[in-house]
Amino acid sequence: MTELNDIIENRLVEQGASFTGFADLVPALEYIKMEHGDALLHYPRAIVLGLAYPREVVNQLTDGPTHTYLYYYNVLNRKLDEMALLMADWLQDQGYQAFPIPASQRVGEERLSGIFSHRLAANLAGLGWIGKNSSFIHPDYGPRLRLVTILTDAPLVTGKPMENGCGNCQACVAACPAGAITGKEFSTEDVLEERFIGHLCDEHLSRIRSSFGKRVCGKCVAACPYGKKGNGR
Repeated sequence: MTELNDIIENRLVEQGASFTGFADLVPALEYIKMEHGDALLHYPRAIVLGLAYPREVVNQLTDGPTHTYLYYYNVLNRKLDEMALLMADWLQDQGYQAFPIPASQRVGEERLSGIFSHRLAANLAGLGWIGKNSSFIHPDYGPRLRLVTILTDAPLVTGKPMENGCGNCQACVAACPAGAITGKEFSTEDVLEERFIGHLCDEHLSRIRSSFGKRVCGKCVAACPYGKKGNGR
């Protein structure tokens, strides 16, 4: 770790980050271009930070969507966006380029993803892995978290991807009411649709909105054994 890494991590932890990491994006540039285009390819590194949900709030999703989960979804996203903006401003003041990626931003009606993948950045930073449900899985918090990313050219020491810990587990596949999760492990060589059929999830969320009032599910998140009962699996 460099002094710059330490300063950034300390600033984010002081603001309440549950965890932070630093990613080298260069090995995944072709995948990033395939999924998100070339507008952000000139940023070689990323700072990733996460905030964890209260565990029991997510565990309630096993029985269906709750307004409490939706409330904290929005709270965490707002907090993450604020932290990312402050860090991007600080990096600019130090003479570096910085681009904060919104914590939750859907691009158009045809895509469920945003302009950049927080999950990919967190995976490259060595903070965890991308699960079969396409959620980011932290070894302690599981998928019960929200992420935000700041792209930058700052000279940071970066982590290395962590080994996938899903193994033969199919809990998220079985829990998905839409049948959107294929059970295939994540690979930067594959397009998203090979492991996650987005339109099936989208259609299911629209059905939930007609009865619940909001597009929220989370059953695959609640089903993951990582983070369900505490640190680790």
